[in-house]
Amino acid sequence: MTLRTQAGFVLVGMALAIWPAWATADATPVEVTASYRILKSGLLIGTVEEKFTRTDDNYKITSDTRTAGGLSLLLRERITVSAEGKIGAAGLEPAIYEFRRQGNGAKNISARFDWNVHQIFSQQSSRSESFELPAGTMDRISAMYQFMFNAPRENRVHTWVSNGKQAELYHYRKRGEPTMQVGSQLLATVHYERESEPGRPRAQLWLAKDHHYLPVRAIFEDSRGLSLEQTLVQFQVR
Repeated sequence: MTLRTQAGFVLVGMALAIWPAWATADATPVEVTASYRILKSGLLIGTVEEKFTRTDDNYKITSDTRTAGGLSLLLRERITVSAEGKIGAAGLEPAIYEFRRQGNGAKNISARFDWNVHQIFSQQSSRSESFELPAGTMDRISAMYQFMFNAPRENRVHTWVSNGKQAELYHYRKRGEPTMQVGSQLLATVHYERESEPGRPRAQLWLAKDHHYLPVRAIFEDSRGLSLEQTLVQFQVR
């Protein structure tokens, strides 16, 4: 399994997005930095460094994933995902999404979200496509930070998410509010699980209730039963 696939699993697992509004842009941080570990069967296989920045009504997110641990001895890989857009009354409104895999340009994706015509214009290698853009759709990386603007309050949530191509509708159910440890801190979280039929990929996500609902932990299990976990190591908010 490549790190590209692993990173994709984690981003899918974090793809919750549309919630009842609870905050305006002025009440949210201007910058968030977060470091994560990617684990497979308890073994470190990758690291993720992320940064969210807000300038007035605009935002930008970058996420840098690299192989780590024993896997880095066999495979050195780097994936960069970025998104930018506007901040409105309903939270984040993506405009540009990009996926870049070092050393394999054929896998790179650039997408433009055109809300005027409700279309996603996607470019991969020499292939251009367009897809329907349902209201409230998030790209996979913006979905993580939409929580700062729309806190999860419902027991069941339905949302559209795009990886730069066709948007997919996901359904989530609340499973509890456990306390989790990150370094020396104990964080109150809310736990959601994606509903899926047997044989379909499954995902779970834990969000920090007292820290702008920053993702603390994500678990993704694919249709073959392969499971990956992404856990928060440290973060800073200002």
